[in-house]
Amino acid sequence: MGKRKRRTVYVTYDYEAAYQNSLEQMEEENEKRLLKEGKTKNIYATKEIRSGDQLEIEIYPEFARRQESQIPDEGRRKKQRQAQKNLNDKNSRKMCERLILENFDNRDIWATFTYTEEPETLEEAVRNMQNFIKRLNYKRKKMGLKNARYVYTTECGSKGRFHHHIVMDGDLDMDTVEATWNKGKRNHLRRLQKDENGLVGAARYITKEKERKSKYQKTWNASTGLRKPKEKVNHYKTKQYHVNRIVKGDLKICDHLAKWYGDMYEFAEAEVKYNTFNGRFYIYARMRAKGAKKEDEHAIRKKE
Repeated sequence: MGKRKRRTVYVTYDYEAAYQNSLEQMEEENEKRLLKEGKTKNIYATKEIRSGDQLEIEIYPEFARRQESQIPDEGRRKKQRQAQKNLNDKNSRKMCERLILENFDNRDIWATFTYTEEPETLEEAVRNMQNFIKRLNYKRKKMGLKNARYVYTTECGSKGRFHHHIVMDGDLDMDTVEATWNKGKRNHLRRLQKDENGLVGAARYITKEKERKSKYQKTWNASTGLRKPKEKVNHYKTKQYHVNRIVKGDLKICDHLAKWYGDMYEFAEAEVKYNTFNGRFYIYARMRAKGAKKEDEHAIRKKE
């Protein structure tokens, strides 16, 4: 019996930070040079992230330990404390966005809560929100409802004003939800309403990164028991020759993805980025479940 082939262990790195140059801005001669310099065989990973009716695809080059020197400095996070923090913040925002897409729908609630008297610290603002959730759950229990499902952000702008955005289940009426917040009057509540991109716009609004000024602060929290996005990585759906054809324009991203996902998902958007350091490319794409748009339109008409 022969020896079992040892599985290759790839280096974990920040592939988004490593590839930040847009392919659309690349000149043709530079494109040819990169393809020539990057012709050394490379393994590309295809990462699938499913959140609700959304499928995200991330295609990026993998590097074994012996190839670690080929990773651009921007992608090396272990040696850079601030860079690691930036990566953690970015991954945290992604998880927040995906939790919203996975767990909430048209019948649920979007709310923004403000203050009449501003909290002095971010920690105090978070405690106010936690107390709000406790009072809300107390009312729900009396009505025979389970504890609230939610994702909320607490944000302090450059002028030192705090506010909260929350997405929560719609089991409790909005008047009761609004009346339970007792820290401010200029609040806004509405039912979530999917558009042609589902809840992507709403989720990105909550999680978006703003220009960091001296007083800007932001954090997010979620209820326990929410469904987690489903992630899967493979190394067979996208080869280097697929990436090269996409870069040269011989293969459309939507056609490449349709081969694997076209029976269940419709193409929404994509982008290709590169790094001149190693001549490698990163592809991000987003797809949406077929029939989701019609279901959303039907749900909206039914509510109206």
